Amino acid sequence: MTTVRVDVKLYATLRCFAPEGTEIGESFPVEIYDGTVKQVLSKLGISEERAKIIMVNGVRVKDADAPLKEGDLLVVFPPVGGG
Repeated sequence: MTTVRVDVKLYATLRCFAPEGTEIGESFPVEIYDGTVKQVLSKLGISEERAKIIMVNGVRVKDADAPLKEGDLLVVFPPVGGG
């Protein structure tokens, strides 16, 4: 297994899963083995249902099994709500 370090940004209601002290819009590092989006979500305790919009390096991905490589930026948004 290879360790992969990616940067993660969480928005809206998902910010509660970021490390304490992480500012709005600030990324934080996450290390995983043989990285996929699903592994990062799992490590952070975020269910796939709560991760509605997922982007890797600015490109939207729909598959949580999408691979990640060293230095990738993973951005996750929850479902959009409103009225």
